[in-house]
Amino acid sequence: MEGFANQVYLILLVPVIFGVAGGVLAANRGRNPLLVMIWCMASALFPIFIMIIYFKKPTREVEGKFKKCTGCGEWLTWIETPCRYCGSAEIRS
Repeated sequence: MEGFANQVYLILLVPVIFGVAGGVLAANRGRNPLLVMIWCMASALFPIFIMIIYFKKPTREVEGKFKKCTGCGEWLTWIETPCRYCGSAEIRS
């Protein structure tokens, strides 16, 4: 019976890990804090949502994560100085 309990905990732990990962990704991409919980539940039930969140563009600028280029309007990571799309050095920070 001891081995069975460990398997049940493992089966319950895997969706929790996927849910937390989906929630963190959604929060880092500027999603609404209330909707982050929905992303958590969706990622826990269907882990493919983690990939969807990862490849979606941010909804707003997130301090330390994403910023928007003033020249072309593309989303860039926070550490990129010149825009890789248009070459503009004027990026909102």
